[in-house]
Amino acid sequence: MIHLYFKRLIAPLLIVSLMLMPLFLVPVAAAYSPGDEEAIFGHTFSEEYWTNDSIIVSDDDTGIEASFTASYVGVDDFQAFLIAFNNVTIDENTQLMLPYQLFGMHYQTPENKEVFIGAIFAFLLVHNETYGDNDLPDVGNEDAWYIVPVTRNLPWDDVTPTVEAIPVTKMADNHYRFGMRYTDLVARVVSANSESGFVASLGLPLMTALFSEFVIEYDIIINPDGTVEAETLYTIGQVERIKALWWELDPFEIISDTMEISAVHYLSVFTSEYNVTSTSTGNTIEPPTSTNPLDENLTITVGNNSERAFDIGMGREYQLINETSDPWDVISASETALNSLLGARKSDFILIAWQAPFSAWLFAHMAYGLSERVRNTYNSVGALVNNAGTAFHNSQWWYAVTFPEWNGYRVQQDPVYTAYTNLSEQVLGGRNLLLIAAVGIIALLAVAVVLRRR
Repeated sequence: MIHLYFKRLIAPLLIVSLMLMPLFLVPVAAAYSPGDEEAIFGHTFSEEYWTNDSIIVSDDDTGIEASFTASYVGVDDFQAFLIAFNNVTIDENTQLMLPYQLFGMHYQTPENKEVFIGAIFAFLLVHNETYGDNDLPDVGNEDAWYIVPVTRNLPWDDVTPTVEAIPVTKMADNHYRFGMRYTDLVARVVSANSESGFVASLGLPLMTALFSEFVIEYDIIINPDGTVEAETLYTIGQVERIKALWWELDPFEIISDTMEISAVHYLSVFTSEYNVTSTSTGNTIEPPTSTNPLDENLTITVGNNSERAFDIGMGREYQLINETSDPWDVISASETALNSLLGARKSDFILIAWQAPFSAWLFAHMAYGLSERVRNTYNSVGALVNNAGTAFHNSQWWYAVTFPEWNGYRVQQDPVYTAYTNLSEQVLGGRNLLLIAAVGIIALLAVAVVLRRR
């Protein structure tokens, strides 16, 4: 029984990583040229915008097939992109649907420093607010659980999860929107309290929850002054069903009013010249070892802390909605979300570690496709791969948005990200190369033993 559930949940992720590993270990001798990305994406980076929701990675020997979506927007020297998993098919009875979201941006700052930056959506985290009275996930001091998506039709035979891309739409001049929607998302509730509890609940279906949907949309607005606002719109659907082992439970009896849910992001930085600071004071923030509440925006500065390149806004407001009523009942139209930095835990890295091999490899290919300076600096994609690998593992930056009022209802919230670019300038001077890259975000070109587009 344990072997069966391990095969269904853990083994596919390991197999996918191993399937791609030979490609990552082989140095790429030939330099990448602009336009070569069309062989992977079906589109080029010279186009204004596009979405490809059928990028397939497959292994003929095992029969395993993984599907990805890529969306892209490019305006002058600014590019924004989303890479996301659709699903991984092991056989006709086993499929994993993974809401792995990677949003990134590439641009020149006003001082013409080149920036790659972004964040992975890593997982949802539920905690029972019993420590510190701060409405934040103090993991290790209070009960907490990871929400980990699992395979189709497990454990409900009458549920069929689906995933669809929300393709790039041009809303107006310099205004774009795109994203992903996951419907009937089946997720395993995994203990974050101890290593033994984590392993046991990840390998066995001790408790499983069904979310009506999970949606992330990105709204990109390029302003005349050169700033770019990237508003991230979250929807965490209502918990419709819960099963503990084989027993069906009432979600409203399991989810207490002291339980709160958080969206957790992983920030991985590729370079040495950057600082994370508070926006108002400019004081540098050190990576936390425990929960660090935030009461203002975060700013990432570049070039020896001399230039602001990126702000993470607080995005405090969200709605709470009851989906079981007809029509849906807005329980609260204006709840307050809280932001924090979280100390990294071993289990956090385990949940995303399988992504690391292709993240570094794919970041290198993305950078080669978007940056002439990168191509002039590194004589091959493989040379850049060798410099990218450790960044994914070394970051201690975990960023959480917590929704204190939850009770299993539908959550809708919209934090704001602002990038500081040189798009308002008429003439570009010399460009200094400074790559700040969330390797997991600027990643995931679809690469494999066999590659095709449907």
